[in-house]
Amino acid sequence: MDAQNILGFPPVLNGTVTNTQGPIHHILSGSFRSLSLFLLAFSPSTGSLSHLQTIPAFGPHQYLATNQFRDRVYATTWAEPPSLSSWHVHRSDPDPWRVSLINTVPITATSSYITVPPPYTHVYSVGGPTGESHAINPETGGFGEKKQELLFVPENELSTADKTRVALRYGSHGIEFTPSGRFAFVPVLGTNSIEMYAHDSSKGVLHHLASVGSPRGKEAQDGPRHVKIHPNGRILYCVTEHSNYVDAYRISPMTLEHIGSRSLIPKAYRDSSSTSKSKGHFRGDTLMLSPSTPLKPNPEVLITTTRGSTADLQGWISIIPLNEEGVFEKAPPRSHEAEGTAAEDDADWFQTPTSGGKANAIDVLAKTPSGQDDADGLWILLTDDDEVTASSGTGAIRVLEWKGWGKGNIKIVAEWPPVRDSSNEEGDGLRTIQGASHAIWLD
Repeated sequence: MDAQNILGFPPVLNGTVTNTQGPIHHILSGSFRSLSLFLLAFSPSTGSLSHLQTIPAFGPHQYLATNQFRDRVYATTWAEPPSLSSWHVHRSDPDPWRVSLINTVPITATSSYITVPPPYTHVYSVGGPTGESHAINPETGGFGEKKQELLFVPENELSTADKTRVALRYGSHGIEFTPSGRFAFVPVLGTNSIEMYAHDSSKGVLHHLASVGSPRGKEAQDGPRHVKIHPNGRILYCVTEHSNYVDAYRISPMTLEHIGSRSLIPKAYRDSSSTSKSKGHFRGDTLMLSPSTPLKPNPEVLITTTRGSTADLQGWISIIPLNEEGVFEKAPPRSHEAEGTAAEDDADWFQTPTSGGKANAIDVLAKTPSGQDDADGLWILLTDDDEVTASSGTGAIRVLEWKGWGKGNIKIVAEWPPVRDSSNEEGDGLRTIQGASHAIWLD
């Protein structure tokens, strides 16, 4: 019997993929508003998104991460009391895939981010005043023993610290590891710092090394939110929520050295008098490196997002070129221009359809088919939690296409739900996604 039914959840709702040719890419998404996870399939040949399964869960899910095989998913949730959940992805080609619950574990404070670094034996999560490390159960792939709790407030203040999702606005917000597993980094919004740790991968514990402040000083109130690390292990990138920059740092054994910054908002938009009232009202959000491929092992671009703070202020995606070492560089020549996309500031830009709400989160997939020569371009997953999106029941998850420098603009090729399902009742959190939080490619 499925774990959902054991726990008294309603039966899983399944769908099928129809009228598709060629490869199918699977997607799993959470939602800030719906009490479910959502499994989808994307067909590049038809440019369509199909709903496969609605998976009843414990509460709204914020962030998802997979193991190296992408058959286990680990999730943060806004449910109370604070907890994490693990899920089994059942791959059943050519039949539709399905997802089932493995287990949940309690944590001290609501988490905002979760990751599974090599050697894939431990799961790390952070959010607000605390972070946690859990061993992975080798038999089930779910959560095992808790190994460590990290504190981002003084120990004597933990008992009175806010442990709800409100604390995510000023506490810890992400955690990433160097490819070697030697170091870990946690951005903390309220202290305007990136905390650096030594990592003992065999035990799954971290030891604090340094606190690295903003390159613009404390007065800038940058609000470091998310970080990513180049595969070479030498460059770290950090998105700032309040000041809307992406900063690049060189990693040394005991600290970070700031080496460059790029804006998350296009220059023409920042400088426009008609939009001056909006300055300071964007919220720097997520970032991803383009995936490595056999012929292009070094990421060629960094993709970032920012959200609008209100429904009438659209967010932005930027695609920033990198050199072979991972340093920001000048974009290659290109001539394309189209509505919603600008080629300036040494980046390609795309204005998102809405503010993004609490989302505008991304995941990226190389367009190169398996076993074929490298092809330029990316499939970009974009989630939308704007009030208009949530109330209309459309466009919570979008697939965007970027073909590469000079090969066309960023464009939307598919979205789900395409229209509100008339069979859904208002407020039904099982089938209606009501805006998405974070979605990931599963293959």
